[in-house]
Amino acid sequence: MSPPPSNVSSDVDDEQESYERPRPTLVSLHFIGTALRRHLLLCMLAPVLGLLAAGMFMLAFPPPHAATASLVLTYDPLVEPTRAMATNISLLETQTLATRTITRLGLTTPPDDFLKSFTIEPTGSELLILTLAAPDDAEAVRRLEALTSVYLEFRSEQLSLQSNVLVDGLRERIEKLQGDVARMSKQIELLSAAVSPSASKLGDAIAQRASIQGRIETLQQSMEDATLRNSAVVESSRVLDPPTAEPGRAKRTTVLGLASGFVGGAAIVWGTVLFLAITSDRLRRRADVASALGVAVPVSVGRIAPLRKGWLWFPPLHAIDRRRADDRQRLAHAIEAELLLPQRRNRLAVAGVNNADEVSHAVVEAARSLAARGISVTIIDVTERGSRDLQVARSVSASPATPTVLRPRGLPALARGTADLLTVGHWDEGEESPSPELTGIALILADLDPAVGADHLTAWTDRVMVVVTAGRSSVEKARTISDQVRASGLEWRLAALLRTERTDDSSGTANFGRPAPISLLTEHERAEPTGRFEAR
Repeated sequence: MSPPPSNVSSDVDDEQESYERPRPTLVSLHFIGTALRRHLLLCMLAPVLGLLAAGMFMLAFPPPHAATASLVLTYDPLVEPTRAMATNISLLETQTLATRTITRLGLTTPPDDFLKSFTIEPTGSELLILTLAAPDDAEAVRRLEALTSVYLEFRSEQLSLQSNVLVDGLRERIEKLQGDVARMSKQIELLSAAVSPSASKLGDAIAQRASIQGRIETLQQSMEDATLRNSAVVESSRVLDPPTAEPGRAKRTTVLGLASGFVGGAAIVWGTVLFLAITSDRLRRRADVASALGVAVPVSVGRIAPLRKGWLWFPPLHAIDRRRADDRQRLAHAIEAELLLPQRRNRLAVAGVNNADEVSHAVVEAARSLAARGISVTIIDVTERGSRDLQVARSVSASPATPTVLRPRGLPALARGTADLLTVGHWDEGEESPSPELTGIALILADLDPAVGADHLTAWTDRVMVVVTAGRSSVEKARTISDQVRASGLEWRLAALLRTERTDDSSGTANFGRPAPISLLTEHERAEPTGRFEAR
């Protein structure tokens, strides 16, 4: 019987696929809380800034005060109620009414702006509520009183004009019919005075005159009714509730505006923070960094750069500076331990990824610690621009704990031996300086750039320790650097993480072989005389 097919190739493919595929972002309450805590200060200041912005807006544009009034507007019973109310509202929104009111008030406000200062709310078929805004309560009451007075006059004028047109038409009709009555009366007189009057013609004439007279009476009655209805509509339309200021309106507007600024500031900033956290591919957690680099990350510290002395006058900053010093010593101890591995060449490259200036503090701390124990260390700075902290280390007075700092003459990536090095602090490109004396133990400070690679580090060492800053490198960049370091043949046991977030509770060693415990040099090894070394 043939053996079952092997699944080794499929397992390798699955492992490779799982290594290359980025982990999906899981948006959970823990993820949201972590993203907000990452920018805790900004998230706490956002509502306050929104509140301040709303307050400044309120100062620049104070909330208007308002007054309200109720009007009873009767209408002709022959008119449909909805049409009557629509007419009343249309009259309130005319430019003529706004111009007359502005003139009476003595204002210089444009009619369009004045029309926007009040609102109309119809209630029922005859009741209308007006609300007018003004800079203060007294002015709001004054303007609304003028508006209601002018409106009632304007409406009465328009209704009377409409009624007068109807009455004038009826009067003209009556006058015409009265002329017909006069002609019929003359005709009847002529028929009655005839020698042989026709009874039928006389009767017809009398009947026609009576009909015309009846029509005249009907038109006269209609004219009187129209006049009475118009008078009733005008007289019964009035101000039901006089203009009064609305108490607390300005306060309510102010409170709502401030609340909107508070909530809006928080929503904008928190939403932006969450959006960037969800869409970002930056590495922040130890587990994600270890997965992208393909190596364990057992060392994780916070910020290690010391605070400037000018800032230490503020007492709370002393605690921050002490905490940074502790983290700096932790990373320096990890560098020492990796440098002094037994049966290893005592040369170690500490390579930073966009953080060489900060990593240099730990490198100097490790060199000084070793020097204080009697182990002389040379620091070779092969970063692109040169670390500022290493220059400061040589600017102070020489002491037994001051490390020797060297830097290549030209491009660091092209330096291949001690002839290319000069001591930092004695830099002169035009001076033919002799090769500096190098100790047998060296720390090489470098920065890793995917555009340069890691092959140039093999000229100085065969081991490397990579230091990544949380939130500064993408997944693709970390994987590219990992591939370049492995392709160069450098020995790479572990990596370190700077600025680790307090909310990061992941493991940087899960699924990776944790580096074996190491022991530092013995007393005999420490006392071994140092000598020069030749770079490869």
